[in-house]
Amino acid sequence: MIAYCGIDCSKCPSYLATQSGSNEELAKVAKKLAKRYRAEVKPEYVICDGCKAEKRHSFFCANSCKMRQCCIDKNYNSCIECSDFPCKELQFELDHSPEAKKKLVK
Repeated sequence: MIAYCGIDCSKCPSYLATQSGSNEELAKVAKKLAKRYRAEVKPEYVICDGCKAEKRHSFFCANSCKMRQCCIDKNYNSCIECSDFPCKELQFELDHSPEAKKKLVK
């Protein structure tokens, strides 16, 4: 459940709400994200089965995560395999989730 960037998807509020099967939990997560990012976030935008799952991905992960798309394009298991490690996008993530760096593996 470790994402390309090293974040543990199994601890992500979107993932947890999705796996609970509760529309109420998805709505709670959407409301928190909408407040944090001052944007419209609908409950269906947070549905996610994990970054590397071949199922559903949150709106952000599917459309805006440059690290995920980069690893997919380069056929990498994680960002640590990249010669540009850490790129500015990853560094931003690591600055906000320092535990992620410990989980990056080839």
